[in-house]
Amino acid sequence: MTEALPEIGLMLLAAVAGLWIWWLARQEPLWQGASLGVLLGGLQIGAMLLEPISTPSVTFQPSGGLLLLGVLAWAATLRRLHPTDSPRYSLGLLPFVPFMVLGLLQGPGLELARALWLVDLLPLLLALPLLEAALRGQVGEGRLVWGLGLLFKAGGSLALAWLGEAGGFTYLAWAMSLLLLGSGIHLETHQERISKPILILIAAGLLSSLVLLSLDLQASNRFSEWVLIGWAYAAFTAITGVGLVVYQRILRSERQLELWVNLLETLSSKSQATQHLTPQGVLQSVLDGLKPLFSNLVGLEVRSDTTFRVGQSGPYVRTFELMLEHPTEARLYFSGPPQDERGLEALAPLLTERLRLSLTLNEWRSKAYTDPLTGLLNRRGFERQMQRLIRLAGEQGKPIALALLDIDRFKRVNDTYGHPAGDEVLKQLAGLLRKASRSDDLAVRLGGEEFGLVLFGADLEDAYHVLERIQSEVRSLYIPPISWPLSISAGLAGGEIPPSMSTVQRWLEQADEALYEAKKSGRDRIYPVPTMPGLEDLLEL
Repeated sequence: MTEALPEIGLMLLAAVAGLWIWWLARQEPLWQGASLGVLLGGLQIGAMLLEPISTPSVTFQPSGGLLLLGVLAWAATLRRLHPTDSPRYSLGLLPFVPFMVLGLLQGPGLELARALWLVDLLPLLLALPLLEAALRGQVGEGRLVWGLGLLFKAGGSLALAWLGEAGGFTYLAWAMSLLLLGSGIHLETHQERISKPILILIAAGLLSSLVLLSLDLQASNRFSEWVLIGWAYAAFTAITGVGLVVYQRILRSERQLELWVNLLETLSSKSQATQHLTPQGVLQSVLDGLKPLFSNLVGLEVRSDTTFRVGQSGPYVRTFELMLEHPTEARLYFSGPPQDERGLEALAPLLTERLRLSLTLNEWRSKAYTDPLTGLLNRRGFERQMQRLIRLAGEQGKPIALALLDIDRFKRVNDTYGHPAGDEVLKQLAGLLRKASRSDDLAVRLGGEEFGLVLFGADLEDAYHVLERIQSEVRSLYIPPISWPLSISAGLAGGEIPPSMSTVQRWLEQADEALYEAKKSGRDRIYPVPTMPGLEDLLEL
């Protein structure tokens, strides 16, 4: 009974590992085959306890059948993992196979029962393409751990076939196999890294196995340098692979730290808050800062009275509450499960504060540059945006036309019907100007009943026709209780590429003079500055 203690211990360890993997397979069903393979490995060891007594003369033992079933279960699991990379680094493990097989062939006789142990190499060979992704740092480190478990399983089986009986190396290799299979699958399903205890276990197991294999070979009087060289090569390759993964982890950590520093500088930088006038600009700067850290982040959205979004929506959403004047929330959209949940939790307060301050600042900017009644640009907003249009006109070689508009007899509206009616007239005209404006045009309330319209890419003739349409729509307005038809007068200037803001100021003066002439001539007229041939003819129509 005492002699059977190692096998009994391995059976119990196999049961624990198999049941643990089966428990993990509740979330990842593809590991059910691996769990079955581990449990069959435990039954295989139990069958080996009985075989020398019950069936000593049978060539194909029950343990061989259990071995085949376990290998098939593992093969089914490995096939379902769908390798995405062709093996390259992982091919470095292949020389281990001919070394071990060559040593096995040198042994006296090669009965079917002993040759059957070669089947245990199949899961290891099928795993090579899967291990490639781990060696390149493209998947979790847990894959490398259970891959080493398959290596230990194959090494223990080949040593058993060579020696004809289980020795210290076989017991250690199978125990290491069960420990690493369970630990590796746990790490992969939980997306965790290799811990220091597992690294120590791997290093100690590989070094101890070399010593035990050497002792087992000498004790059996069948020493084979090929078997020892083969396993030494496998141990060296395994340690190199683990070292490569750890080195890549260090590089990724350094890169991750650099990205975090850059992100924190982006989110906390005061200068960033003054570079974007629009909510989309604020959100885009935050999204650009987050993407290097969260590769599957696809969009950022702020929901309040108005919704702003950059990027696109995704199936996975993370929500943050923003403390603004109105109930507001920010949403991060991911194409897959958010990576680095802990990092996202730590980032949440700073991200929330950055968005809150930026959007609050943007709201105050909007108030500073827009007219509160009509929502159009005020004079300050006009001067700021005009600088941008001047640069754009110079880059694209497109002209700019500028118009000043005035509501005819507006004082009469206020005196007769009160300021609420006058305010409604102003808002209605603002709506018409906004409707006539394209993305690069500017609609401005300059003060009182005076409005401005800047048309990008339009000469004087094009601008004249735009003002005609606005004039016609104003005539069609009906705003109770006003009983007479409304009209506007307009002065038009520009139609060229302005070299500077001083040119635009001169156009404003010219348009103001033209507007005065339109008023003096009877109102409801559009007067362009006659700088182009044929414009005078438009006044005759």
